[in-house]
This record gives sequence, C-alpha cells and structure tokens, in this order.
Amino acid sequence: MGLPPKWVRRLLVAPLVLALCLALIALSPVFLLVAFVADLFVPGSWRTVRMVAFAVFYLVMEVVGLVAMFVLWIRFGFGTRLKTERAVEAHYLFETWWLYRMYRAVGKLFGLKINIEERPEPQPGPLLVFCRHAGPGNSLMLIGTMMIAYKRRPRIVMLAKLQWDPLFDTMGNRLPNRFITHDKKDASRYTKAIGELAEGLRDHDAFVLFPEGRDFTQRLRVRAIDYLRERGFDKSAEKAEQMLYVLPPRHRGPLAAITAAPEADVAFVAHSVLEELGSFKELWRRIPLQHTVDAQYWRLTPDQVPRTEEEVIEWLYQWWERIDDWIARHKVLEPV
Repeated sequence: MGLPPKWVRRLLVAPLVLALCLALIALSPVFLLVAFVADLFVPGSWRTVRMVAFAVFYLVMEVVGLVAMFVLWIRFGFGTRLKTERAVEAHYLFETWWLYRMYRAVGKLFGLKINIEERPEPQPGPLLVFCRHAGPGNSLMLIGTMMIAYKRRPRIVMLAKLQWDPLFDTMGNRLPNRFITHDKKDASRYTKAIGELAEGLRDHDAFVLFPEGRDFTQRLRVRAIDYLRERGFDKSAEKAEQMLYVLPPRHRGPLAAITAAPEADVAFVAHSVLEELGSFKELWRRIPLQHTVDAQYWRLTPDQVPRTEEEVIEWLYQWWERIDDWIARHKVLEPV
C-alpha cells in the first residue's frame, strides 16, 4: 500500500489514530484483566500482562506525543516557524524525553539492560554513525543512547513506511531526517538525499545510517547473497557467505555521507541479543529478558576513512566481518 500524501496523513490518519489510541486506552482495564487471567494458565513471569501493559503505555505515549506536536505547532507560529533553531531544539528535547520514558518502560516491563563495552567518552565533533540492523527496537535503542547518554542531535535515514505512524511522521519530518524508499531503479535519488542530510554537521550532530537497509534475518541474508551473485558481484557474495549474523552492507549511502561530510568522524555500532528476537512469538517467549544487551562502538578519525568507491566497499565489508565476529562471540542462540 502506498503512503498517502502529507495532507491526508495530517488531517485524516493522525486524528483517526489518536481516536483509536484513546479508545484502546479506555478499554485497557479489560485487556489487562484478560491478560492476567491468561497468565494464570501460561508458564512464565506474567509475560502476557507485561506485553499488554507495554502496549497500553505505548498508546499513552503516542497520544502524549501527538498532543505535544500539536502544541509545538501552535507555539511556533501555527507551523510557520518550525524550521527555526528554537523549534528544532524544542523538538529534540521532546524526543529525548519521549525516548527516555520508553527506555524506562522497556526496562521495567521486559527487563532490558544495556551494557556498552569499552564505553567511549563523549567527544564533540561531527559524527557519521553506521549501525547494523539487529532486530526489534534496535533503531530506537541506538537513537536513545545517542541522545540521552551522548547529548547528540541525530539526523536519521528511515524507511518511508514509518510515516504511517503519525508521531514518527510528524516529529521525524520536523527534524533534519529523511524518509526513503529503496528503489533500485532510482538509487541516485536515495544517495542524493543521504548526501544532503549529511552536509553541514555541527559538533553535537550525528548522521545515522543502517547500511544493511533492513532488519537482519537469515532469509534476507540468503536473498542478499543471491542478489549479489545475480549481479556478478561474486567477490562480495563470497564475503557475505562468511558472515552469518549480518546482511551485506550497501555502500552507496555510506559513500554519499562520507563525501558530504569529509571532516566527520565515523562510528560503527553493533548490538547483541536483539538479532535473536526476530518475531513477536520469539520476543513473547523470552519475556522477561534474561540476557543483557551488549553494545560496542568503534570510532574512527577522518584520516582512517577511505574516500573512493572501491576503497569504501572493501572497508565496509571488513568492518561488517568484524561486527559479525563480535556478534558471534556475544550471541545467545545459534542462528535460526
């Protein structure tokens, strides 16, 4: 289903979602009671209640977010001054608050704990962040860590379908982000948008990109390797076959970002555990989470970053091999 135009999303989709959220919140005592009864017959630590409680909390935060977006729209000249520095800062402050509350809720309800190995000290300077997709919540966890722990203002490349969520749509489009659609027939538009977003990074800004393009699954891994072979990229396919826990990285986006921000440091990010929660069923079975989510950040200075296409391709695969090895040492389950 194609994404409707902006005016439809604002005037029809957003009010409809808001009304639906309020209705579901009003019915939440019934849902929680049913979940409680169900958990009396289901082994585990009240996992159904936890899931329903989180769903209700998310609905509440969606409503809070949509109301906040409307208030900010009024505050900044009924939308006429949303691109001013004060407006952007206000939206970043709200996003930080929202992500912090979500992180606290996930921690209390699901037992999520994050351990950053060899935790780097915050340092000013423009930053390009390349992270692998590690399953549900990976993006929000990374952005939350950057904003809460490192006081960064992220610029994020996201899939266009996320704009079906009115809060992501509204807040995401008011901040310097890009929603993209992967179109192999029009890759130049995709890379141009990335380059434009990476331009003009300041000391506390961070450009965020997921070079794999989507969440990791073994099925997508096999498809990606087959695609590389069909296109004649046998060398890349052979390297991808040796990596069991990541998808082969796409180089055009990182190259566009590096070219647009040659003065920026580059950080690579890996997470553990989340790649094993590839479905709702698997997530439900593991609640509460017994394993800490380990994370690793590697930061490179501009002189360690290649500039040509061939060098960037080789460099990305080398880092993805390193990330794959790191995940192999931290995984809990064998790949499915």
